[in-house]
Amino acid sequence: MVISTRPLSAGELAVARHLLVHGPATRGDLGDRLNLSYASTSRAARALIQEGMASEALEQEPAVGRPRQVLAAVPTARHVLGCKLTADTAYGVVCDMFGNVTAAARAALPKPDDGVVPVAGTVKVIAQLAARLGRRVPTLDGIGIALGGIVTDRSVVSEGTFLGWRDVDLAGPVGRRTGLPVTITNDVTALAREQLWFGAGRGHSTFGVITVGAGLGFGVVREGVAVEELIDNGHLLAHAPVDPRGPECGIGHRGCVAAYLNREDLERHASAGLDDLVRARDAGDDHATRLLDDASRALGHLVATFAGALQTTCVVLAGENVATFESTAMYDTIAGRLRPGRDETQRCELDIITTPLTFNDWARGAAVAGIQNILGAA
Repeated sequence: MVISTRPLSAGELAVARHLLVHGPATRGDLGDRLNLSYASTSRAARALIQEGMASEALEQEPAVGRPRQVLAAVPTARHVLGCKLTADTAYGVVCDMFGNVTAAARAALPKPDDGVVPVAGTVKVIAQLAARLGRRVPTLDGIGIALGGIVTDRSVVSEGTFLGWRDVDLAGPVGRRTGLPVTITNDVTALAREQLWFGAGRGHSTFGVITVGAGLGFGVVREGVAVEELIDNGHLLAHAPVDPRGPECGIGHRGCVAAYLNREDLERHASAGLDDLVRARDAGDDHATRLLDDASRALGHLVATFAGALQTTCVVLAGENVATFESTAMYDTIAGRLRPGRDETQRCELDIITTPLTFNDWARGAAVAGIQNILGAA
């Protein structure tokens, strides 16, 4: 077996991706599904087997006729560290080729200096996590780092929302310190990449991702390709109007989506923390119920608007607060938006996938983005 760090060829990547996303298949099935000749499929299969990324064996119980050779991905062929950066903590996980978490740890980031988290100290923390977690696997093959903000060229943090960074080259120093290929992504983009291979992307080539936490985040996958950089970082969707008589958001829009769903804005309107608001609702408090139902309806409008803009039938709802707002009020709002007019014949149904997230789940998204990068996926 030869271990190589080269990006896969187009044919090899197509075969590897299909095996990772859809499971084992024969060479003939792969050729048919991927529109590859048998010769091209065989070359790709041989290369993947030689590099230890795939194995081939006779199927156990053939349905008809003689057993066939079945190709399968080897999950332990590559391991990548995924790291999610918050304002004060680095959460790290090591994942195999299928995105399975094999080890996890976290470490505090250095204290901010005049509102800016020191970059050199952050690089040191990430390298220490890589060394610590790398001992849990035979070889660490790459690093994926996800954070809130704007990332360009999968390497430079143009705007680090919670870290106070502007135009910080993070991939370069982490790569030099660890000797590994490094991918930097926006955290919601990393989640969209994870969903593309191991979630919603299995049934939808185009879908949107909305995260609800401290703020709102958006990810887009179009025709099987994750959009790396949104033109507005999701601003237009987050501040889409819902009710001109509604509360104001932090930048002065009255009744926009963010005014209802940004945690800071919601807590300011309620004069209470979100957890206290949820407890009050559960205890039957009418005011808390109204505030949270209004937020749920705003989320319903956001889902419908996003789906219509993308022309997709699938939206993924994720984040630490999504369970708070996923309610009858949200689904009723979406159903109302989908209701056709009296003379309309076209019908639309939305597949809404809800996935509450821990920080380790965010780190897993970063790891999957790192896996895709070392394989050469766009």
